[in-house]
Amino acid sequence: MPAAALASPLTVSVVNGRGMEQASRVTDSAGTRSTNGHGRVTLDVAPGEQISATRGAAAPEGAAGVSYTVPSPVPAGPVRLTLPALPDAVAPAHDSTEAWMLARVNEERAALGRAALRQSGSLNRAADVYSRHLLATGQFSHYALFDPWVRGVDQGWPFPGGSGIGEVLALAPTKESALTAWRGSSGHWTLLMGAGANVTGVARAGNIWVMTPSTCGATDAPERCEIGQSGERTPARPPSAGPADPRRGAGAGAGKRARLRVRLRRRGHRLVIGVRLVEGRGTLRVVVRQGTRRASLSARRRRNLLRATTFLPYDGRWKVIVRFKGKAGWADRRLAPRWVRVR
Repeated sequence: MPAAALASPLTVSVVNGRGMEQASRVTDSAGTRSTNGHGRVTLDVAPGEQISATRGAAAPEGAAGVSYTVPSPVPAGPVRLTLPALPDAVAPAHDSTEAWMLARVNEERAALGRAALRQSGSLNRAADVYSRHLLATGQFSHYALFDPWVRGVDQGWPFPGGSGIGEVLALAPTKESALTAWRGSSGHWTLLMGAGANVTGVARAGNIWVMTPSTCGATDAPERCEIGQSGERTPARPPSAGPADPRRGAGAGAGKRARLRVRLRRRGHRLVIGVRLVEGRGTLRVVVRQGTRRASLSARRRRNLLRATTFLPYDGRWKVIVRFKGKAGWADRRLAPRWVRVR
């Protein structure tokens, strides 16, 4: 019997390692096609046939993607293909400086008769991830963590291949100087003022600025652009956990998600760590370590700001860990580690 006669429909669901749906491209013996905005596509396949999924050649899975061999019989339900996940966002919601930047860019767009850029939750998360990565690694490139399209799709952008995503970067000590730098570069300014752009992500980490003027156009999953949303996600409380005890602090994954901002300043071996509790109720803790070594800290908290100072006695990379212990109604948090290199 010809193989075609054995073909059956198979639904493929593509996600990343965090379980987030990934708009991708899927290849089988008939060719390559795109998933929908929720990372799904239905193929006609035969047992023994090999299929693969990828977000593109610049993604961590590469052009070959993650493969799957169709068993016999062909599964009746959806088959999940899991792609590698990039780092997750820490604090994607706009702080006052990021909100200022978006407002100034929109003023410039209005002067040209352009529609305002609205914030996109998925792009806010992608920008947050990238600004922190650039600051932590000391790199300054559009491709230090794969490419803008992969980072957007990893955070939920619903277009296969990241269609419509632009990105501008600035290395600037103030919000005003970042805006001036973009205004003085025709390529950057053209992206920011583009007539087709309607959403953006904005993020700042230290003196690194990332803005992603993009187009959320026709898609079967427009809600995944998260237009008008900050990008913050409140962890769901597991159903089996039962009701929260109001007399106790909220455990990890329970309650509202606190917002924190971290700033590091190093001069020689002296390191100053500032942790601002933008929103939330709880206690802050900072640890600085190098392998099994732990640096001694002198810390003081004033209202919602914790300032910790330490002397790093050895050269090399030191890990800065910030933890938040939530009080009633607020979830515990551990921020992604920051790295400091001493030479």
